[in-house]
Amino acid sequence: MARRDFSWVSPGRWPTLLVAIAVLIAMFLLSGIILVISMRLLGGLEAHHDAWRAAWPWLLAWRLSLYAALVLVWWRKVRPRAVARLCQDHDDGRQALAKLRRLELMALGILALIEVTNLINQRGGA
Repeated sequence: MARRDFSWVSPGRWPTLLVAIAVLIAMFLLSGIILVISMRLLGGLEAHHDAWRAAWPWLLAWRLSLYAALVLVWWRKVRPRAVARLCQDHDDGRQALAKLRRLELMALGILALIEVTNLINQRGGA
């Protein structure tokens, strides 16, 4: 019996754009399912919004602790390995380290924008 090639099973060989699209679709579907379940359990969209507003401080605390954990893991575990690997470049990683720094700043900016948007929505929207 011939050996089958199951290389497509390895996530490292999947096209990046396909993975990104699949994750976005799954995220939207999961959000919709959560919204439908919440509306059914609470009795409607207004009740869902009221519950969301009541839970907002706890959700903010959860998000901030999640951000803090991600930053801690990035800063203590992942970043030193990435910097060590980048420093093996032909220019000692100067160009790559500058790109990494810009990427870190962009990620922080996106998180700040998300939280500002959440704050605006919690205060009544624009």
